[in-house]
Amino acid sequence: MKKLLLHEEHQRLGAVFGDFAGYEMPLYYSRPLEEHHSVRRQAGVFDISHMGQLRVEGPQAREMLDYAMPNNVAAMADGDALYTPMLREDGGILDDLIVYRHSENRFQLIVNGATKQKDREWLDDIAMKFDAEILNLEEERSLFAVQGPKTFGILEPYTEHPPGKMGYFTFRETRLFGIPVFLARTGYTGEPGCEIAVRTQSARELWNRLVGDLGITPIGLAARDSLRMEASLPLYGHEMSEERHPFESGLGWTIKMKVKGDFIGRKALEAIKASHYLYSQAGLEISGRGIAREGYTVFLEGKKVGQITSGVLSPTLGKAIALARIRTKAAQLGNRLEVDIRGRMVEALVVKRPFYENPAVKA
Repeated sequence: MKKLLLHEEHQRLGAVFGDFAGYEMPLYYSRPLEEHHSVRRQAGVFDISHMGQLRVEGPQAREMLDYAMPNNVAAMADGDALYTPMLREDGGILDDLIVYRHSENRFQLIVNGATKQKDREWLDDIAMKFDAEILNLEEERSLFAVQGPKTFGILEPYTEHPPGKMGYFTFRETRLFGIPVFLARTGYTGEPGCEIAVRTQSARELWNRLVGDLGITPIGLAARDSLRMEASLPLYGHEMSEERHPFESGLGWTIKMKVKGDFIGRKALEAIKASHYLYSQAGLEISGRGIAREGYTVFLEGKKVGQITSGVLSPTLGKAIALARIRTKAAQLGNRLEVDIRGRMVEALVVKRPFYENPAVKA
């Protein structure tokens, strides 16, 4: 397994490690429950340097990305960030990622760690049709996320561009503690926060300023998963895959067919939409005892209607919640379903997503 640049720092903080996307990643430092509550109530910092960081540049960088993505890259202004899936020709999801526009000729991408090699190869093939090239920033940059309701207040005295004064899904190239950084008001927890890319030679200094000087709690992947679940944020390989299209993965809102021209997967998505696809993503609250884990079967009136894609006991809500891929007719709000949890049929209610929402995230 690969190790993060700051592996020794995480060891020093008492991290318990596990394999994720081929990296030895911190799963937790103290207790996942405590780390979860730290992010919901105060602030926490994640080392997410396993994720892929790419730059797309050239005279046709904008055109290339607008063709590669189903969301509307062409409408982005300098300093904007855009969440989008990336599709195969048949509409299957290769990955979900964030596009950042520096200028019409220069963009940055942050992609999933588990798919970054596949993504790079896919984008390289597309770039050959345009006057654009793909550069890998992974070896020269680390990536941290600071998340929680107190994040903006904590960071404001130390940066020229306080994230609390930036718009949601925007970014700046600025300084934090005098260190040059890429600072984006984005995140994966359902809390206000930012993601920070920093050159590797300054990564240790920045991490120690955040954790040591400011006392921000380090957070592992276990709490990251429960946080994203409460916010109903999808995870590649669970809610999304190459075998699933955006409409059944809860990502229909990212597909901008009415305002875009041609893009990869457009014809397939038009046909899928016209066919009134059978499956949708739904949020479930589990009424009985037990946690509905990935792969567990969901039933309606004794008939199988789908499967759980992710499930967790929500620390904030104090109840078990799950995301499920189920037949669209069964996904109606208020429907009472059942989940087979280790041979027991446990009642589940279809509820509105997200399970948890902090209005300050987009304020």
